[in-house]
Amino acid sequence: MNCRPKNNFKGIAREKLLGKYTVMLGAILIVQLIYFIVGSISAEVVDQSSVTGMIMYFAISVITGLIGAVFTVGEKAMYMKIACKDPVKITDIFEGFKGHADKAIIVQFLIAVKCILFLIPAFITLIVLIYKGGGIDPSIGLGEQLENSLVNSHNIPLTFMLVIFIILGLIGSIYVRLVTAQCFYVMLDYPDESAMGVIQKSRDMMKGRLGTYLYLVLSFVPIILLGLLSLGVALVYIEPYMGMTLTEYYMNIAGVDGGKGENIDIIIAE
Repeated sequence: MNCRPKNNFKGIAREKLLGKYTVMLGAILIVQLIYFIVGSISAEVVDQSSVTGMIMYFAISVITGLIGAVFTVGEKAMYMKIACKDPVKITDIFEGFKGHADKAIIVQFLIAVKCILFLIPAFITLIVLIYKGGGIDPSIGLGEQLENSLVNSHNIPLTFMLVIFIILGLIGSIYVRLVTAQCFYVMLDYPDESAMGVIQKSRDMMKGRLGTYLYLVLSFVPIILLGLLSLGVALVYIEPYMGMTLTEYYMNIAGVDGGKGENIDIIIAE
């Protein structure tokens, strides 16, 4: 079975991004700067050397991630404007706060919960492993406790189970991410749809297309690795390229499924 996309999404994305890179880079850098400031403040205020501190830091990260979903909506809106050849400006990155914020947060929360459910067996096994290795000590970090538990417990079967559950949990999480990949586009295309309806529409759109979408995402791995060799500098140029490509993919399947993509200027290859 050939999972390669039929359309030249990357070529279309490169063409439509011409003259738009500066706007997209500006918007992306604004969001990254906000994340950096929040992360820096959290790192300074919260003591991550203890379990309590790690839990607090995790909670802050979760809240930041949920709010980040609103910026994701804004970013998707910018890509969709470019795809439709509409005017786009840097301030469009805040588009998600104009009536979509609560729904974006709910959708992101539901997706996160679905991913976490797949990781629960691994988390329970981890707690049992730490307990058998000497118990939970709030005064030291979770990583150090796990290391001590692996050394002290000598519980090879439990350790093996932990590895298996982690792998299965990651596979499950990837599956969730794939089936919900179009949620924020759907949210913009169908503003009256509920959060659950948005997730269901994304699931329906991705039926039979998981392999194609995964292939498209993985095709960016080599260029991302090259970007990392530049100490991450080139990644700011790769992100708009990847984002625009995935937007063109959405526009394509939205048109195929009779959605609002029918008005998109894109030729669907049969």
